[in-house]
Amino acid sequence: MKKFLRELRLFWSFLFKSGKYAKFMSDNIYRIYLGHNKIIDFRDGFPVYSLSTPALFSKPAANFFGRALFKIIQNRNTPNLMSFAVTSKCNAACSHCSFFDDSKMKKRRDLSTKECRSVIKEAQEMGVSVINFVGGEPLIRNDFLKILKSVDKDLSTAILFTNGTRLKEKAFSLKKAGLDGVYVSLDSIHAKKHDKIRNKKGVFKKALAGIREAKKAGLSVGISCCISKEGFSNGDFDKIVEFGKKIDVHEVLFFDVVPTGRMKHCWEIMDDLDWIEEMIKASEKYNKDYGYPGVLVYSYSTSHRSTGCAGGVSYFYVSPFGDISPCDFNHKKMGNIRGEPLYQIWDKMSEIDIYQKAAWGGCKLKRSKYKDHKYISRDSF
Repeated sequence: MKKFLRELRLFWSFLFKSGKYAKFMSDNIYRIYLGHNKIIDFRDGFPVYSLSTPALFSKPAANFFGRALFKIIQNRNTPNLMSFAVTSKCNAACSHCSFFDDSKMKKRRDLSTKECRSVIKEAQEMGVSVINFVGGEPLIRNDFLKILKSVDKDLSTAILFTNGTRLKEKAFSLKKAGLDGVYVSLDSIHAKKHDKIRNKKGVFKKALAGIREAKKAGLSVGISCCISKEGFSNGDFDKIVEFGKKIDVHEVLFFDVVPTGRMKHCWEIMDDLDWIEEMIKASEKYNKDYGYPGVLVYSYSTSHRSTGCAGGVSYFYVSPFGDISPCDFNHKKMGNIRGEPLYQIWDKMSEIDIYQKAAWGGCKLKRSKYKDHKYISRDSF
């Protein structure tokens, strides 16, 4: 009789307490991962905490949590995030671009449609639940919709990073093809300054038009901003967030400048972390206020508060030429999908000491201790 009563009480606990507990669990997971637990959007009925994560209760979210369980069982690193540069071409020439290095850029052949679809399939077989499409400018590719459609939406959420110049004309077709969210690059709230940074006239105006159309199409929409110490000191952080609120985007993502690509010799950036800490703390007030978009600081994710530097640990980058690297910024080539299967390249990379576990010291490319490390490269592909 005592056993029956206790099991009955357990049943009632499940019935009345499981919902509250599940909310506490999800809030805690996102708070640690993102720095906040604010719902920024509902997409297809599912709550979205960040464009950079699958919507809660969606199938890609189930894939993410399921793979995390198997990662523990297997006691090995498996990827959950991939950034895929689908083209080396771009219609802008941003001064801080991490991909281009004008003095080193080689003439190489971009992956074909078939090769792009193949690498996506291989990545999803390995457990990737978030696919970021980057470039170059992804929307320059005429076959981008075909590539996007190859994503199995039961397994992964698809996110686009774009300068926005072609977004207005393509927003609805992108949504129909399976895109979930889009980050549009805005590095200043002033058109002239932004266009100067991008080295292209009119890009600011087109970016705003693209944002408006993407929202109409039902996409989760964010601003992606590259910010420097000087810009933060001048109040650009707060200005961008306020502007994001004004144009009613769902999220503002801040990347701090990294010594790679066109900025690979900017060594003064190294080990300069105090202002980064200030920026992380500055985001807290906005993330507590539902009147503002979510604010995601990239350096928060690489810090001791969250996952740490995930490059080569749970994250990898595919160049337009098929090279596999630990992340967008670290251009060390670990292999090429034209020569060997993706899982074998990952196997090789994840066995290297500095990629066996996430580093809590922040982005490795900004730490002087890794400046001349043989498995870190700032050169172009």
